Amino acid sequence: MTNPGDSDEWWKQYGGEGVSAESGGRSEPPPAAPPAGYSSAPQYQNPPVTPPPQPYPGYPAPPPPYQAPPAQQYGQPGYGQQQPGYGYQPYQGPGYSQQPQATGNNGLAIASLVLSLVGLFCCPAGIAGIVCGVMALNQIKERGGQGRGMALAGIIIATIGIALTVIIVAIDVATNGR
Repeated sequence: MTNPGDSDEWWKQYGGEGVSAESGGRSEPPPAAPPAGYSSAPQYQNPPVTPPPQPYPGYPAPPPPYQAPPAQQYGQPGYGQQQPGYGYQPYQGPGYSQQPQATGNNGLAIASLVLSLVGLFCCPAGIAGIVCGVMALNQIKERGGQGRGMALAGIIIATIGIALTVIIVAIDVATNGR
């Protein structure tokens, strides 16, 4: 068997297809023939032209598209921009404030209601329920939020619980004479 470099006809040993002696042994694939019924040059078709939309009879024509306002001249402040040296604060409508609005119920209002219910059976918890209820009402008044009804209910229930405890102790002392 001969090595490829030993002879000019080495390509014949490997089938000899696509390689010629003149190409120096470089393989060139034959060009692919186009399928039947197609030419080799691409044929581009123009897309169909859609006519511009016409307004319906009896209706006005649509407004022209939005045009950007002209640019500011010579460093004048734009709309809504604060001029230097003035303490202007933009108006914020009702319900808007610089502080974020609290969402959900106030935690102290919930604690007040729970402690007041426990205070029906244990007097010191009722006192803590009144304290939490008053603190919750102050927070709700300052910061806003929900839970005013729970705070009031906690204060009222705790007050009733303490009053009942005092009445029961007074009756017990009066009847037993301790």
